[in-house]
Amino acid sequence: MNPRYSPGVFYFSRYQLIMKNLVLSLSLLIGVPLQAQIYQGSAQLGTSMSLDISLNTNADSVSIEFSGPSSGYYAVGFGATSMTNAYTIVVNANGTVAERKLGNHQGGNTLSSSISYNAVTASGTRTAYIDRARAGASGNHYTFSLNGGSINLIWAKGGTSFGNHGNSNRGFASINLVDQCNLPITTLAIQNICLGDSVQVFGQWVSQPGIYYDSLSTPIGCDSIVQQSVQYTAPILNTLPSLSICQGDSVQIFGAWVSTATTLYDSLSTPAGCDSVVEQEVFVNATVSNTITATGLCAGDSVFYLNAWRTDTGAVVYNGVTTLGCDSIISGRVEYLPAVDTGSIWVAPFTDASVYIGLDTGATYYWFNCNTGAFVDTTMGTDTLNWGNDFLQAPDTGYYAAIIVKPGYCSDTSACYYFYMDVPEHDYGISLRPVPATTELYVSLENFGGPLSYEIIHINGKRVTVGVLKESQEFIDLSRYASGMYLLRLEDGRTMKFMKE
Repeated sequence: MNPRYSPGVFYFSRYQLIMKNLVLSLSLLIGVPLQAQIYQGSAQLGTSMSLDISLNTNADSVSIEFSGPSSGYYAVGFGATSMTNAYTIVVNANGTVAERKLGNHQGGNTLSSSISYNAVTASGTRTAYIDRARAGASGNHYTFSLNGGSINLIWAKGGTSFGNHGNSNRGFASINLVDQCNLPITTLAIQNICLGDSVQVFGQWVSQPGIYYDSLSTPIGCDSIVQQSVQYTAPILNTLPSLSICQGDSVQIFGAWVSTATTLYDSLSTPAGCDSVVEQEVFVNATVSNTITATGLCAGDSVFYLNAWRTDTGAVVYNGVTTLGCDSIISGRVEYLPAVDTGSIWVAPFTDASVYIGLDTGATYYWFNCNTGAFVDTTMGTDTLNWGNDFLQAPDTGYYAAIIVKPGYCSDTSACYYFYMDVPEHDYGISLRPVPATTELYVSLENFGGPLSYEIIHINGKRVTVGVLKESQEFIDLSRYASGMYLLRLEDGRTMKFMKE
């Protein structure tokens, strides 16, 4: 490039000082001052020639740096793809520079000079520094575009005299002139001022927020714009997260103890020296007191009430904690539930024994197997029982209890009774004599396989004796037992009924 300039070095000029005063006089500048446009580009022509062009739209001038071999002439044509009518700059072997209008593969004619130049030769290379106007001096002179851009080139080199270059010493190329002044605005760090203060910007004191500009000039003639933003650091209201305390407690805020709901403020200073106000709101969460519905308790049972199992009646107070961490006082009461009125529960002296009950209207019942410790069928007895003479037939032969329940009442359970269902007086493989029996009962078993346990049960469900039959024929002593109906039950499940006189 042109050695008359030192790229990258910024300097102050009279133009800068004028622009500086103009910009600062406008406190808030919306636009940016117009600036010169510098378009530059470089191209390599073959292996031994180079071309550099700088277009200055402000001066409407073009600077050309054209290098090639000093042993002969070299030339470049502008805006052309062939020799025909091409505007050409020729650097001759003697160091002179001329402008020509080429013909059709002919040297053409020399044009009146519109250039000034200086040619320097060193180490076999000649460099011509050429200046000319952007616009052509005539229709035969090339005019450079105001907007730069790409330019087609033809080039050639030859001997000591301008003439035929030969096929190997010519060619085509292009050069692109790029805007060198379209640079971004340099933005300085934001200056913050407090309300009522001022700050020095580009040599002047300013007290109003806004955007300020300063204009410099680069060595190639472009404007360099520096932007400085000034803004207020307004008083800051910093609201801290609210605090909650329980009733009767206190908390320290800004060095003071607070026990009531309030909003407190503290004044600080920002790093910029401006006022900063801190806000702290305090809430007081009250202790919660609540009374809940009483619960019922049956004698001998327990109930889970207010976070604990209760076995006694009376008032209950539970001291808990709310979700906010404050006291929660809950009051309640445990009361005995009334017992369901079952009247009497007894075994009826019938062939198919059942339980007779007298009970409250709305009660229901369930059967409990006393041998297995399980409910027989929870769906049984869900029909409401009637007051008075309801007979509940047991689900099967065996030991059962009737459980009577009613909503809001304590349940009642009968004793375990032995119930029998359609017990036969005769069974295949077993016989009892005499019938009715008196002092003893003769038992005869067919296909006796070994000792067999037995029990004798009174019709009221009370077991009167147990024993073991060791032989297929044996006598059982009945002399100690009262008259009535009895059941003989073998361990294999076979059951027969008999009378004792």
